[in-house]
Amino acid sequence: MSGTDEATAAPGRLRRALPRSRRGRLLLVGALVLVLAGTGLGTWAADTWPWPKDRYCWGAWEQDSGPDFLGDEAFGDDEDGTRTGTETAPTRERPAGRCEVAIAGDYTSSHDGDSVSIGQQVSVEFGPAPKAVQARLAMVHDGFLGGDMAPLPDGLPGMVNGRGGLLVLPESCDTRDGRPTVVTLQASGTYSSGPSYTQDDPADLGGARQAAELLVAAANRGMAAAGCAPDEPLRVSSPVYDLPGEPERVFRTSDDVCGIRGLRLDVEDVADRTGAFTADLQVCSVRGDSNGVPYLELAMVAKPRLAAVFDGIAGERPAARGWRGTGTIGEKHAIVRADCAGRPVTFLMGASSDPGHLAVFANAAAARLGCAPIAPEGAAR
Repeated sequence: MSGTDEATAAPGRLRRALPRSRRGRLLLVGALVLVLAGTGLGTWAADTWPWPKDRYCWGAWEQDSGPDFLGDEAFGDDEDGTRTGTETAPTRERPAGRCEVAIAGDYTSSHDGDSVSIGQQVSVEFGPAPKAVQARLAMVHDGFLGGDMAPLPDGLPGMVNGRGGLLVLPESCDTRDGRPTVVTLQASGTYSSGPSYTQDDPADLGGARQAAELLVAAANRGMAAAGCAPDEPLRVSSPVYDLPGEPERVFRTSDDVCGIRGLRLDVEDVADRTGAFTADLQVCSVRGDSNGVPYLELAMVAKPRLAAVFDGIAGERPAARGWRGTGTIGEKHAIVRADCAGRPVTFLMGASSDPGHLAVFANAAAARLGCAPIAPEGAAR
């Protein structure tokens, strides 16, 4: 099968997928005896079956290898739940691919007798950053630079949380026009009970550290298939640091959103969340306390390889009169890139279209990094 052809794997083994007839049982026992005779009593003594386990995402993940979505825990009380895998592998000719593990189950709740349905997905995308400015900002900033994200460990250029992450691959995987290749991991899903109750219920990745390992394992397989793998595979060997705390609820307008003095958002009943706060990365998010509607998303990216995702999209002119560097301030996104302490730094804003929010944030981050203000006096109002 061509690496670019989409293949659907057979459904994952069901926990009760055994023949029910007496003849079926006898045939199964006979087959097992023959297999065990060929594999030796050591296999029997170790209580491990001789058949191989399912593998997913270009062979990167193995059934029962750790996170719940790869084990029987994913099915809850449904003894006939299924796990399926679909994938399109990257190739040298087309270095882009996708893989997905989907979990489905239907059962009757032992608690209240309601019908329960679960549908969960874990998906990986491998490919170059989009060419279009808005598409790139939406994918990277909106999806993976929120206040609930932490930097990948071991200096890897990317972000992660318990529901997914993003990794920028080495320069060997860049496109001919210079765009970096990125790998993203996302968990999603729903849980439905009874005729009218449905809630978000993402597949369980096992926490931020486990999500980082899943992301890097898929990236290594994808790079090998695309022919751009480095001499040594990427590794996760350290804990995930800078994990964000719980969102801080704000019941009135505040002048210090995300802990940044003078950053004011004229809305009430919101929750702000401050994530990474390092010399390479700073992120914060403000969302509605009850409805989760995003009001403000801010990020500062100085880590060179991660910042490369935004190369070529900041324009050639200042974002506004008196601003340092280059950039654009639009209705949905803003981006400004300027030299700061000897290296290019990217400042991003989403959800808000008020340049004053970006000005306060960028100047505060610049002061922390020890460089000149990004926005002129008066722009931060």
